[in-house]
Amino acid sequence: MTTSVVIGAALGLVLAASTGAAQTPAATATPDGAALYRQHCKTCHGSTGTPPQRMLAKYKDLPTLDSAFIAARSDDSLVVVIRDGIGRDMKPFKEKLTAQEIAAVAQFLRTLGASKAP
Repeated sequence: MTTSVVIGAALGLVLAASTGAAQTPAATATPDGAALYRQHCKTCHGSTGTPPQRMLAKYKDLPTLDSAFIAARSDDSLVVVIRDGIGRDMKPFKEKLTAQEIAAVAQFLRTLGASKAP
């Protein structure tokens, strides 16, 4: 390979990386809030937003994520609680989830509450 070909190939990789063209589809895809909820939240909050009895016995203030609870909160407030936690029992997820994943879980909570509406 000639020096100009090697330099041209290297320059092409640098340009692609700097413009984002080299990003993988997974890096640009919207995170699956439902899957993330099942993985990180379901144990305490239940698959439908209603905590299991064993969790209610352990965490007295564990809310049911029904339509009234979710509707009373802004998207930003849901994100803050997921990201930073609240009280002693709701641990923060800022070290486990990206900002995009946290936002996806918050959006999924909206659908969870909507599915319980009368």
